[in-house]
Amino acid sequence: MVLMAFHDAIDGYIHAQKETLWVRLRVRADQALRVMVRTEPDNEEVLTSMTPGQTEHGWQEWTAEIPTVGHHHQTRYLFKLITPDNSWWYGSAGLEAYMPTDTHMFRYAHDRQWPVWSASQVFYQIFPERFANGDSALSPVAGEYRYLDRVDIAVRDWDDAPVKATGGFEFFGGDLIGVKDRLSYLNDQLGITALYLNPVFTSQSSHKYDTVDYYNVDPHFGGNPALIELIEASHERGMKVVLDAVINHTSVMHPWFQAALHGDPDNRDRYVFDGQDYASWKGHKSLPTLDYANPQVVNDMITGDDSVIRHWMRPPYQIDGWRMDVIHMLGEGTGAQNNAAYLKLLRNVIKEENSQAMLLGEHFFEASSWLQGDQEDCAMNYFGFAHPVRAFLAGLDIAMDPIRISGEQFAAWLRAARARIPFTNQLLQFNQLDSHDTPRFYSMLQDDRDLMKVAIGFLMSYIGTPCLYYGTEIGMKGVDDPDCRRCFPWNRETWDESLLTHTQRWIALRKRLNSLSSGAIVDITSAADCLVFARVTETEQTLIALNRGTAISLDGTDCLPPTGKAWQCEEGNGTLDVAGDSWRFALPAKSITLWSR
Repeated sequence: MVLMAFHDAIDGYIHAQKETLWVRLRVRADQALRVMVRTEPDNEEVLTSMTPGQTEHGWQEWTAEIPTVGHHHQTRYLFKLITPDNSWWYGSAGLEAYMPTDTHMFRYAHDRQWPVWSASQVFYQIFPERFANGDSALSPVAGEYRYLDRVDIAVRDWDDAPVKATGGFEFFGGDLIGVKDRLSYLNDQLGITALYLNPVFTSQSSHKYDTVDYYNVDPHFGGNPALIELIEASHERGMKVVLDAVINHTSVMHPWFQAALHGDPDNRDRYVFDGQDYASWKGHKSLPTLDYANPQVVNDMITGDDSVIRHWMRPPYQIDGWRMDVIHMLGEGTGAQNNAAYLKLLRNVIKEENSQAMLLGEHFFEASSWLQGDQEDCAMNYFGFAHPVRAFLAGLDIAMDPIRISGEQFAAWLRAARARIPFTNQLLQFNQLDSHDTPRFYSMLQDDRDLMKVAIGFLMSYIGTPCLYYGTEIGMKGVDDPDCRRCFPWNRETWDESLLTHTQRWIALRKRLNSLSSGAIVDITSAADCLVFARVTETEQTLIALNRGTAISLDGTDCLPPTGKAWQCEEGNGTLDVAGDSWRFALPAKSITLWSR
């Protein structure tokens, strides 16, 4: 018989006490003779025997108290299960035949200042210049100014396609008034509960990642009053608002840099100059890099009483969190020296202003070291979600090169990424199919509606916080930047209503089933084109099966702590036959199905 065990840091399985953690493990009855918890309170192994408890529905519980670690910001632990003829280790990557590396230990972060609201949200990313025009009088006009004093800005009609040659300085007229005017669509019709806005501060570009003034919203977006009105209207609906901060670099047009170019030594010291040359983001000379070795930069951006970070978290704005652009690159000199120290400082400042505020970091690749409970709450989960989903469903890697992975490899990739970070961070990870920096997922799928529906269902059911890039729900398309930043088409005749209805249903499921927002994740089975996994809380379980290929039947084993309830199909056309602990799935082609119990 296959050994079956379950634990994760969900309610009912872990509880923090004054100087200890109470932990609970459930094991299939009569499978384990002894169970111990392995910890390293002083960097040396300690094995604590667990006490057997009640048996319910054929599963026995084991409990123990373990000391919290005083010298580290985490307490790490895993379980050793001893059977009549073998021993097993159980950690964040599941059962293993030998002692795993410390990356597979369960991790409990001592800093509990988490945005507990975030995991239950459905976010919507808005590129403000392309979402909606609420006041045409605010729109840029041809000849209004020259971008970087070099070239006239380009002004387009709303239905025009973006042009690559003018992508950074072409304008269509979107503003924050337009966002506020569409809250009813987002919240009432679609079911969105939180907004993530690309940068809104004054800038000469359309993307606003080259800030000129950190204390004023761009006048073409409606200025500070428009942001106040948007936040107030959102908060009245119970919606959250997260802004995008770009504090690794500024625009060359920022007053600090202009003063530096004119010989001001104090402002020159804010940047990294080498003679007349200077460091810039990835060599883009329009984006000079700030030097955090300069205490004044740290004060103005992070720690000062009216720092950029503090300013927008206070009345009358009171944003609910920050998305930090290229935050892994911030540091001293030309590189990211002492990056972790500044991230910890940033976290402390944000949590001083609001312990429940979100600190979201942008990382295109693995961010595990920033997600250990002492720096970021969550990352834009390209590494642990977007990359593997793109590979499995679209057959493309991050460089848009071909890649082909099986369902087994897909499951292993996802599991490896999430096993390295604490469970709370897993729940908060910011999952997206696409963004302003990537081609549209629908286009990556070559307009395959059925696979797009699979992707949306997976986005709403996988562990982490789901975020839709604007227009995903209606089938917006686009390839490389700036094509992925087309204007939202408000003529409903152009919408994919089938995709919209599908998205609405899955958002409703996400909000109704608590296991989808707070449950542990358990891999059930996989095949060449399929993945089946479960989301588990103490009182509810969901089962999700996705298939990218032709119709198939596959077998699985019920390795979940039983609830005494029968499975009910909530969404999709797959079927599940149950015979004791054996499951037989019949999955239609290119489908996703969800059951709950």
